Amino acid sequence: MTACRPVLLTLLALFAGTTFAAKVKPPGAILRETTTSIAAVEFAEIGPTGRMVFKRIEKLGGEAEIPELIDVSVPEALRRVVAPGEHYLIAYTVYRREAEQIRVSRQGAQLLVSPGLEPALLRDSPENRAIMAWQAGDDAKAVRARLPELLAMLDAKDPQLQNFALSEIVLRPQLNDVLDSRARKALVRFAARSDAETNARARLLQAAVALPKQFGHEGWKDVALDVLATTPVLVQDVEGTASLVRFAFDFVERDAVKVEPAVLTRWLSGDNATLAEKALLTLRTQQPALELPALDQALSLSLLPSGTREFLIDHRRRAGLAAR
Repeated sequence: MTACRPVLLTLLALFAGTTFAAKVKPPGAILRETTTSIAAVEFAEIGPTGRMVFKRIEKLGGEAEIPELIDVSVPEALRRVVAPGEHYLIAYTVYRREAEQIRVSRQGAQLLVSPGLEPALLRDSPENRAIMAWQAGDDAKAVRARLPELLAMLDAKDPQLQNFALSEIVLRPQLNDVLDSRARKALVRFAARSDAETNARARLLQAAVALPKQFGHEGWKDVALDVLATTPVLVQDVEGTASLVRFAFDFVERDAVKVEPAVLTRWLSGDNATLAEKALLTLRTQQPALELPALDQALSLSLLPSGTREFLIDHRRRAGLAAR
């Protein structure tokens, strides 16, 4: 039988007390790095595969000179977003880390993609310029003073701003440690919103699983169960969805939360084998007699995604061998 991997083992590399923020930098810190260049730009044209060209309007940050035409590698999804002549704010770098050293990237400039900046592109507006110029503060007191502003930003209409604010909160230990009941309730409300930015919801649920002392206990059970019950099982098309569901399963495992069998078995028909495995292992723990029937039911589906089918067949074989 496949052993159920303990939640803490999967999270220790990311969270050790409050050291997560030391390992993964908050977006405001990324924007202030000397290797980051920030500019107001006009989209010019699509470049070769995976690249775009922007025309510089104004330099907004960074030590390096910014050329008139900025040719950067970008996530493929941006091809469906940017439009010729539109004005944006971008943060990019011409450097990369190699063997613990910072070197000029041989692949050229890259649009930043990191937690809270996914990617580092905003429409040009006064509000968004303030984000690109974000200064968290010089000491813990100054950082904490900005918590109300960040919590208010979770209600922004632009998902990019939601993601920035949430990542600042989660990735700064100074903020984790001062979350009071009002702040925790605001975070639970955000995590429960199906219309909120998906990467941000996933990052928040991850923090709630790993840092219960800071993020509290109240409300998270309902969030996790709702994620498992209502999130579409075809997760590959929306970035962050698979992580959101995975951390919901981790919460269920951590607190031994009872889940309705029908909620678990729906994940056997999805397009992510990891989530199918988590559902099966949870079902094995809570309703072991239902595991094999659920497997057989899923394998009978005509349009079961091929990757999931391959995993389920192998899981069925291993489960059958272990039962002998």
